[in-house]
Amino acid sequence: MYDLILFDLDDTLYPRSAGLMNQIGERITQYLVERMGVPPERSAATRSHFRGTYGTALRGLMEEGYPVDLEDYFRYVHDIPLGTIGPTPVLHERLLRLPLRRAVLTNSNFEHASRVLGHMEIADCFERVVDIRALEFVNKPDPEAYRRTLAMLGGAPERTIFVEDNTVNTRPARAMGMLTIVIDHPLDPEPDRGADYSVPDLNAALDLIEHIVTGMPS
Repeated sequence: MYDLILFDLDDTLYPRSAGLMNQIGERITQYLVERMGVPPERSAATRSHFRGTYGTALRGLMEEGYPVDLEDYFRYVHDIPLGTIGPTPVLHERLLRLPLRRAVLTNSNFEHASRVLGHMEIADCFERVVDIRALEFVNKPDPEAYRRTLAMLGGAPERTIFVEDNTVNTRPARAMGMLTIVIDHPLDPEPDRGADYSVPDLNAALDLIEHIVTGMPS
């Protein structure tokens, strides 16, 4: 029934408690001040506006006409230490055991994704990282990002499982027909739950996927 799993990267393949996204968020706020000239007292609100309206701060900068240098942006905002994550041999084994194709779908750039996956020693578990450049800067939760991803991978939504940390991003995937699992995030009230399943962490998500695709106990 299912033959492809798409995994988000940040706060999904490693736990939210690692704090990497908090650091990246702080770097984005600093970037708005130091590179884009946003007043410090408005920088946090500007970042929140971009994320809420466009899905990412980068998309907001591009859509609202800021003179952003894309490569400078990527280098700046991802210049963070990775000391709170490390090699994950058990995760590596569990991912390889899943009898489905596996890929990463991220709103970040390939270099950041490659650095994180390499640091965790799980890069070989995925056939491809679909990053923001590959998507031509159309990011989640724009439905076009999912359509482009599936076209690149030769996948169909009804045969795809999508694992994410935010229902903002699972909702359009679910509407397209993907089976959606959200990690460490409450489901919205019925009837629009935002995702098919909510689980506390990645291990629970992998337990659920194993149950769905192989009939193993969850």
